[in-house]
Amino acid sequence: MSKAIFLGESFYTWLGMRNILRGTTLFFDMEFHSSQTLSTGKEISRNADYLIINPSESEALKYAEIIRAISLRPSATIIVLADKNTFSLFQTVCGMRLEFLDDRDSLDAILQKITNIINGKKPCAPKPLANPMTVNEFNVMMLFARGWSLSQIAGASHKSEKTISAYKSNIAKKLGHNNTRLKYMISQYSQL
Repeated sequence: MSKAIFLGESFYTWLGMRNILRGTTLFFDMEFHSSQTLSTGKEISRNADYLIINPSESEALKYAEIIRAISLRPSATIIVLADKNTFSLFQTVCGMRLEFLDDRDSLDAILQKITNIINGKKPCAPKPLANPMTVNEFNVMMLFARGWSLSQIAGASHKSEKTISAYKSNIAKKLGHNNTRLKYMISQYSQL
């Protein structure tokens, strides 16, 4: 039997996903975790086969940090339930290939896509991840989100300010120079 974990802020979305998955192998063993639950020290089970993430805009960076930090089994499938823009940004920040479920799809369409994923069939794949964010770029972005300056980051990471500036430029290129959604997410994250 497969084990699934749901990460999201909405308990009702988790209940909805359980209803959609009724009759599949994931229905019986799907845990619910929110970012608050995880920040209190509760660990995600490392033997999960599926991780279903429903990141809100204000929590997307926090969930991306969680995904990058946990070490799931290599065979674990990560499914993101979001709109296309949030998914694209989330995938770039996470730096890995993820499965996409459009949160605006009908319940039947979501069930069909999840069934295809469970059965190993490839759903209509989103555009391939061409330029994922590196570990160093991600760390620099998270420190900027927390209000650190260029020189503080350079000192803490034992790198030159020129290197940190290059990471910052790469982040801007990968996520878009005028990405107001990213600025909003960073400002929300830094308030936590």
